[in-house]
Amino acid sequence: MAPGNGNGNDHIATAFGRVLREQRETCGISQEDLALSANVDRSFVSQMERGIRQPTLTTLVKLCKALGVAPSTIIGRMERQLD
Repeated sequence: MAPGNGNGNDHIATAFGRVLREQRETCGISQEDLALSANVDRSFVSQMERGIRQPTLTTLVKLCKALGVAPSTIIGRMERQLD
């Protein structure tokens, strides 16, 4: 869903994007390198990090594998930001 639609998805997407960026930067890799490793477009990584787009479960798993972290870890960190 697009941000700003009033159903709370924009807040979730923003929290996910923040966690994704933090993890990517902790790993010391660029958006381009993450995109290549996860087989997604670099612009999609950028859009996720800015809270504009959200990944499917399949893409979430591929991103996490590329980042060397469990999807549950990323989701847990996102949930803590939403509290």
